[in-house]
Amino acid sequence: MKNFLVGLGILSILLTADGCKKKSAPPQTPLPVNVVTAVEKEVNEWDEFTGRLEAVESVEIRPRVSGYITEIHFEAGAIIKKGDLLYVIDPRPYQADFDRAAAEVERMQAQEKLAQIELDRAKELRAKNTISASEFDQKAATYQGASAATASAVAAKNAAALNLEFTQVKSPIDGRVSDARITLGNLVQPGAGPESVLTTVVSVDPIYAKVDADENAVLKYVKLSGEGKRVSARTAKIPAWVELGNEADFPHEGYV
Repeated sequence: MKNFLVGLGILSILLTADGCKKKSAPPQTPLPVNVVTAVEKEVNEWDEFTGRLEAVESVEIRPRVSGYITEIHFEAGAIIKKGDLLYVIDPRPYQADFDRAAAEVERMQAQEKLAQIELDRAKELRAKNTISASEFDQKAATYQGASAATASAVAAKNAAALNLEFTQVKSPIDGRVSDARITLGNLVQPGAGPESVLTTVVSVDPIYAKVDADENAVLKYVKLSGEGKRVSARTAKIPAWVELGNEADFPHEGYV
């Protein structure tokens, strides 16, 4: 009876073990693996900042003489060159002043020439002791007065020429012009207030890109500069790249 029980126990174990045995899975095909050779090279560290664009030059165009606007020679937003005509202020009063000043110069020059002739004659007479010293001195003083009057007339003519030139308002720089703040027929006068601004011109090339760097970035670059690992922007042009809101890959190159 014992032999039967032992045999039954062995049979149960064998059956149980055989029932738990699973079929082996078929071998899998190895997956392809890309192999890349490691390359050692220097990598430049860079930072990205948000900033704003500002013109290098910005000029408020103001009149230098008073008068009525008779011509406007630009369109708002146009690219203009230095010396391009923007406004014309009625030049007729200033042309009349210039013509009057020019005529006065000619009159003074004629008087100076006459005084010079009389002085030369007085020198000859004085050498012969024909006229007194006081008469000679009077001729000399007359010539000096005529010469000074001529110089004054020339200065007045030059001032009139400047005023006439200022009736043509021109751009002092290359750039983009804004709108005409004062239109045809209006009276303009020189002044420093906002009401005297005719228009503005801002340069477009080159242009500043001003950024607000965080404290950690500033300290990092200060440290690198102190350790001699970074050149100073004061002694070298450090390259920088800019992209606008609708651009990618920083297409505009400049320097710090």
